[in-house]
Amino acid sequence: MKVILDLKFFIPALLSFTVAYMTVTSKIDSYIQFAGEANAAGFFAMSMLLGIICGACSFEKVKSNC
Repeated sequence: MKVILDLKFFIPALLSFTVAYMTVTSKIDSYIQFAGEANAAGFFAMSMLLGIICGACSFEKVKSNC
């Protein structure tokens, strides 16, 4: 069994995890001004969920024909 990394899902996963990290460390506040802490928490949850889904979709199993 061979595992292939699909870059069209892996790169957005990395970007989503970067945005989630920037949200937790408050570095993204210089780019986006949130109306409250609940909005920032929701933004973090959605970017983390997108990263997890794209990360799971980026791996593909290929069966060998032996």
